[in-house]
Amino acid sequence: MDELLVAFCRTGTLGPVVLGVPPADVVERLGKPSSIKNGQGDDCFQWYGYSSVELGMRCFAQNARIRRRAGHDLVLASIRIGLSGGEPLIFPEAIAREPIAAPPLQLVDAHRLLDDRGIEMTRDHDRVLKRTLKEASVRVVSDDDGFVKEMSAGWRPRPGGWFYSEENEAGDWVTGHPSRRNAGRT
Repeated sequence: MDELLVAFCRTGTLGPVVLGVPPADVVERLGKPSSIKNGQGDDCFQWYGYSSVELGMRCFAQNARIRRRAGHDLVLASIRIGLSGGEPLIFPEAIAREPIAAPPLQLVDAHRLLDDRGIEMTRDHDRVLKRTLKEASVRVVSDDDGFVKEMSAGWRPRPGGWFYSEENEAGDWVTGHPSRRNAGRT
């Protein structure tokens, strides 16, 4: 496994790409993406495509009116590296100047290789290895045949104490304000 991918699993960062930065910082660091897609009917979700990498931008505004045209409130919330059948990984030059060899790798072998490098990953499902960081989680996911198909990092911010929709420390997605979720429970 290439050291760039090992470092990604260790830190949740990919070269100069750090979770939580605004899109302008991403473009400044990596250049213009090859594609930008909006999702879920508003501007609160965007995906920036860079060859083997997909960067998920999102806003964390509670009010739907604010989320519309929310481009200025977007931050980098996820990094996904797609591994496809042993083809070399192509990254923006700021991440890796040359394509990175990515031979097919079984999830069990990835687990062993990461463990050998001191990166503790836990089995989250039959096809997922997970590493929880302070404000992010890293996942290594396999296909049905057990070969690694993607590596991803997701951010769990705490903007203003309000959780728009995020993954908590247990890996569950939650929506709403923490005090409202627990209101009325005894």
